[in-house]
Amino acid sequence: MNIKEGVYLKSTLSGDKYSFLRLKEWSENKEPLEVGLDNIAKANIYDGIYLWERFMDFLPFENINSNYSLGEGNTPVLKGSKNLKKYCDLENIFLKNESQNPTWSFKDRGSLFCVWMAKSMKENLTATISTGNMGNSIAAYGAKSNLKTVIFLPEFTPEEKIAAIGIHGAKIYKVKAPDYSKMKKKILDYASKLGIRVISGNGAIRVEGYKLAAFEIYEQFSGDIPDYIAVPTSACGHIRGLFKGFKELKKAGYLNKLPKMIVVQSKNNSPIVKAIKQNKEEIIEENNVNTIAEAITSGSPYGGKEIIKKAKKYNWLAENVTENEIVESQKLLARDGLFVEPASATTLSAVKKLRSKNLLKKDDNVMLILTGSGLKDFDVIKDYNFNINDVNINSIGEWFA
Repeated sequence: MNIKEGVYLKSTLSGDKYSFLRLKEWSENKEPLEVGLDNIAKANIYDGIYLWERFMDFLPFENINSNYSLGEGNTPVLKGSKNLKKYCDLENIFLKNESQNPTWSFKDRGSLFCVWMAKSMKENLTATISTGNMGNSIAAYGAKSNLKTVIFLPEFTPEEKIAAIGIHGAKIYKVKAPDYSKMKKKILDYASKLGIRVISGNGAIRVEGYKLAAFEIYEQFSGDIPDYIAVPTSACGHIRGLFKGFKELKKAGYLNKLPKMIVVQSKNNSPIVKAIKQNKEEIIEENNVNTIAEAITSGSPYGGKEIIKKAKKYNWLAENVTENEIVESQKLLARDGLFVEPASATTLSAVKKLRSKNLLKKDDNVMLILTGSGLKDFDVIKDYNFNINDVNINSIGEWFA
């Protein structure tokens, strides 16, 4: 595998250019970095078995080795049921079920690119900082690619996620820290000084992987993409990658419009949404976050300012939801056969609230990105009431009477 010529990194706001091999995930003035490709306007879509074959012109790698893949992508788009459409008062709801990726979350798309990068650079280790999902994903892809993996987790990480990481043989560090965002920044800064590549959820390489979901949506909708796409937002890499994919498709002439993104956060931790609602230019930093949506707990993301600017420039929407609303949405989605983790469930409540404020029209086409499986976190549902009945084998016939 090789890195293409003419590939570079650039800061997302000032546009300063850096080497593609840069270890730090941010510019000198603390802006996120993203991959730049020469001649993206001339990119073509080809035939091919794999998504990355069809969209090769949009990616920074060439001679890609499919042996490092675990079969990520090709996740379904489902039409929302009558119950969900009634709940949100919308005629058209679509659900992109990313929980059907190999490790049950959207993170797998980015992890594939992380191991591709490691192999291209002849590195023997890949590492990440995670609240669980990304750690699980990197551990699995590292094992598949015969790489050593190191995962840094906050101490509140659910045991289900820790077990799913450990089973792949990763070395796990549970870090006691007052705040997840501060923990992440400190580890990233320390690693870059030591010359070690540690990739977070906002890393430029991961963002390239998340673009693949935009390309997939483009194919699934035959180019007639949804009007709005609601994304649970934390480190900002996911929503940034999705939108970057659509922007590049438009620049290459394959789209004549861009979807409007909906930035979704928990009300207990909404540094970006609060800033957008208050027309601020900087995030409103959150500390000592406590929310059941543990997968979106970055209280001070480096990428926040960029998302705020994009929201203003492209007329995005933003909404935060309460803990009770998250639980309600998780249960409603489960009644439709979709057991998602709390962070995923935030999108349903957010869209309902936006529609109630007439910020969405009844006939808008709205997609919810369901980012991860409910099997990731059982603590949330331990107090739910289930319809469980004890019965003696000799009286089981009474149920059928």
